[in-house]
Amino acid sequence: MRFVNALMRCDEKTATATACFGENDFAVSDGKVLESALVECVAQTVAAALGQRAKSGAGKTGGAGANGMLVAASNFKIRSRPAAGKNLQIEIRETRRLGPMLMVSATISCDGQAVASGELSLYA
Repeated sequence: MRFVNALMRCDEKTATATACFGENDFAVSDGKVLESALVECVAQTVAAALGQRAKSGAGKTGGAGANGMLVAASNFKIRSRPAAGKNLQIEIRETRRLGPMLMVSATISCDGQAVASGELSLYA
């Protein structure tokens, strides 16, 4: 399952991706994107950024390689569920790394308004 459509920008500590869910996607209920799909969009943005950094040689390898996984979501707040068909912008910033453990902060926006934000811990 791929939710992220494109990685728009990626540097050493930050990245921005886009996503758009169709009305009939399984991550949509009652015409709105499910909360769990928003968290997954952040995790997929992290994966895309790590892949891009590895491809360009700019990435710091933490040891997990291709076997990364989401460990925890913390302080994740969903302000509103965006409607299907709306373009989402996912912005992540690496805040800490200890070996293979990575913490990122994230904000998801729709129509210029933040709809979700929080932190993810990943083994990456």
